[in-house]
Amino acid sequence: MKPNVLLITTHDTGRHFGCYGIDTVHTPNIDTLASQGVRMTNMFATVPICCASRASMMTGRYPQSHGLMDLCFPPFNWALHDDEEHLSHLLHDAGYETHLFGIQHEVQDLNRLKFDDTHDETRRNPCDVVAAAVGEFLTQRANDGAGRNDAAPFYAQVGFFETHSPFTWGGAQPDDSKGLFIPPYLVPSQPIERMIREFQGMIRKADEAIGVILEAMEQSSLADDTIVIFTTDHGIEFPRAKWTLYDPGIEIAMIFRWPAGGISGGRDCDWLQGNVDFLPTILDLAGLQPSERVQGVSFADGLRDGANAQAPRDAVFGLYAKRCQGRSIRTVRYKLIRNFDIDRWYSKPVDITNPADYWVSPNVELYDLHDDPHEFNNVAEKPEYSAVRRELDTRLVAWLREVDDPILRGPLRTPFYEKSLRQVLEVESDREQIQ
Repeated sequence: MKPNVLLITTHDTGRHFGCYGIDTVHTPNIDTLASQGVRMTNMFATVPICCASRASMMTGRYPQSHGLMDLCFPPFNWALHDDEEHLSHLLHDAGYETHLFGIQHEVQDLNRLKFDDTHDETRRNPCDVVAAAVGEFLTQRANDGAGRNDAAPFYAQVGFFETHSPFTWGGAQPDDSKGLFIPPYLVPSQPIERMIREFQGMIRKADEAIGVILEAMEQSSLADDTIVIFTTDHGIEFPRAKWTLYDPGIEIAMIFRWPAGGISGGRDCDWLQGNVDFLPTILDLAGLQPSERVQGVSFADGLRDGANAQAPRDAVFGLYAKRCQGRSIRTVRYKLIRNFDIDRWYSKPVDITNPADYWVSPNVELYDLHDDPHEFNNVAEKPEYSAVRRELDTRLVAWLREVDDPILRGPLRTPFYEKSLRQVLEVESDREQIQ
């Protein structure tokens, strides 16, 4: 019998949880899940923005390949290519009942996905409302005897709007009861402290909602046979994090628990992985084979027994298409970022009240993460790093060609640009017909 799959995501939260070393937040339920399962410690998003990152996670393909390179909703209107297969398609076609709770950011039209049931038509309910619906679903499933051997397994995709700003949305209350943690890339100030206080309160509310779901899972006796995954889409919504290819923009939490499958015990998997690897991993755990089009690689062996397995990657790749047209490669030791357009660049801890902290982006950035973990010191032009820069540039270009990145053919033509261009050409055509 195939395992159930329960995926819970929060929005814009990075790794800002107790089990990832942030001791000023109240996250007992997420921390407990980590203590019962396997925590990924070096997991990164392909993109530091929601739609494109989630699309990579749910297709196992990079944005340049699946087509959704930025936001899917108006006026941006990026979209998955018509032939892209979302996890909901693959699991539905493999016999799973598929359910969506809360938000998804992969498509504008839900009919594009293969969910048997969507439990939140507004897709903007607060996390406590979403969690209550998930709890009812799990309870009802147990009451209906869905745990019997001939029942179809379920895939439940649970998306919280939290912790996207405004941080008081949905009734979340500011929280500094355990103090405030100001990330080292931000200069403490009253506005930052207020934002962090509100952010911590929203994290606390999201964790309480996750507790409701996990409690319902235990009460329904489905926990042992269900792969539970908790993850985030990209880094936290603060300067020098979200919207950038620095680690605070692309670092994400990812925790797995599946007692019957040996994914338990409070272990860490330190493998360097990207969330493009999520889909092939889920398929692997479920005993399903990904298609040849999938570009991610399974890290299921690391979840089962990382001590006796070999990591499939030694580098992860990133993209940001909204502003600076950045592309990146990150290894355990180094990060190289190539900027193909000019944008703001944060070269030091940011004071949001001081415009002098915003610089113009250089063509290339290189950081030695061993000596400079916060990526403040760009060593791209230092002679002693020339061999490293050459090697990473070579690997980055190879990846750009592998995914057929349109940036190699010129500045990116966005859907917004294409629409404006069509309108201009229509005006020109109309004038010619009139004349």
